[in-house]
Amino acid sequence: MDCVRKNSGIKIIPGWLMILFTLFICSGGYSQGLQSINYNYIYYPDQPHYLHWKIVHHNNQIEIQYSLERSGEAVNLFTYDILWEIRKDLLEKEGTAVTAVSPVVTTEALKTGKVTLDNSAAGKYAVAKVVDNTKRLMTIFYKKIPETATAYLIQDNSTNVKNYVRLNTPVTFFGFDKDKPLIISQYSETFPPAAPPFSTTQARVSALLKPDSIFTKPPDTILSFTQKGLYLVQQDTASTAGVAFRVEDDYPKLGMLQSLVGPMVYICSKTEYSKLAAAGDSKAQFDKAILSITGNTDRARIFMRSYFRRVEQANIYFSSYKEGWKTDRGMIYIIYGLPQAVYLFGDREVWEYKTVDFTGKFTFVKASTIFDPENFVLLRDKSYEAKWYEMIDLWRKARF
Repeated sequence: MDCVRKNSGIKIIPGWLMILFTLFICSGGYSQGLQSINYNYIYYPDQPHYLHWKIVHHNNQIEIQYSLERSGEAVNLFTYDILWEIRKDLLEKEGTAVTAVSPVVTTEALKTGKVTLDNSAAGKYAVAKVVDNTKRLMTIFYKKIPETATAYLIQDNSTNVKNYVRLNTPVTFFGFDKDKPLIISQYSETFPPAAPPFSTTQARVSALLKPDSIFTKPPDTILSFTQKGLYLVQQDTASTAGVAFRVEDDYPKLGMLQSLVGPMVYICSKTEYSKLAAAGDSKAQFDKAILSITGNTDRARIFMRSYFRRVEQANIYFSSYKEGWKTDRGMIYIIYGLPQAVYLFGDREVWEYKTVDFTGKFTFVKASTIFDPENFVLLRDKSYEAKWYEMIDLWRKARF
C-alpha cells in the first residue's frame, strides 16, 4: 500500500511561532536537507522539552550521550521517542539509521540514553529526531561528529551535556590518558558582555588567557569546585585538547539580587547601571533604580518578568566560556526575542526576524577555541544602530 502523509511538509502552530515537522503515518519519516530546515524551534521559550546531547570520541569508539528533559508537567516523555541517523553532509536528504542504541532510561520528566557509533562516522553528522507520538510531530537536531578524541565531564553518573556545573557538585573526567595527571586551569576573569550589534569590535575570546591558578590531580579523581569561573582541564597545556566548562551558582535562572544587575547592561545608561550596582543587597534601592528606568510599578513588574525570562533562556541555550546572556547570540535573543527563522550552516547561523518591531537578519559565524568549539560571534554592522535603540526604548517602556 502506498504511503499516506498527514499534513505533509512543515506545520506551523498558530501563535507559537514554532515550526514542527509532521511525521508520516507510514514509516519513512521526513526527508529534507539539513540546511533547508527552519530551526527556530530549538530556541522556542516555551517548548515542551529540551534535548541536551554531547558526542564524545574515545577508545576507537564514538558515543552520543543525551538527555531529553520536559519543560512542564503537562508533558509525558513516555510518549516520546528519539530516532538517530548519520548523514554524510548537510545536503543529504536521508541518512543511515543508527541501531546501536543503549537501553533508554525514561520517566515522565526525563529520558536519557547512549548511542554507539563506529569510527567510520567521524566527520559526518549525527541527526536526532525527537518524536511526539501523541501529536505525531517531530523536531530535528544535528551536530557534527568529532574526528579526533575528545575529553568529557561526568556528573551524576552521566555525561555532562551542558557547558556548566554547579558549585560543590562532584564531577569526574573521562577521555584522558590514565597514566598522566590532569592539569586544571582556573580563570576568575569576569568576561565582558557582548557589544551592541553596531559596534566595530568582535566578541572573540583570546586563546592566550592567563589562568589565575593551576593545579594537578590524578585522572580518576572526583572533584568538586568551590570557586565560580571558567575551568580548563588538559594533560598537555601545549596542545588544543581538553575540556572547558563554567562553574556557576545562581544559574541559569538568576535569583540573587546581585546576579540581576549584570544583564541590565544592555538597556541601561551608565548612570542607571551604576545605581543598580550600588544597590548591593538592598532590594529597596534596587527597586528604586528599576522604577527610574521603567517609570512605574506595573511597567517594572512586566519588565522584570519578561526580561529575565529571556536571560534565563539565553543561559540555557548559549552558555559558553562566559555566561549565556553575555554571548552575542544571548544578547540578540534577549533584546529581539525568538527569530522567525533560524538556519544552520555548520560554520554559521542566520537568524531572520519579521515582526512589527523589527525586520532584518543577524549572521553569527563560528569562532572555535579550546574554551568552546561551538562559540559563535555576530557579524556586526553600523546599520543596526537605529533599530537597536528603538528596541531598547521598547524594553524600557515594558512593551514586551
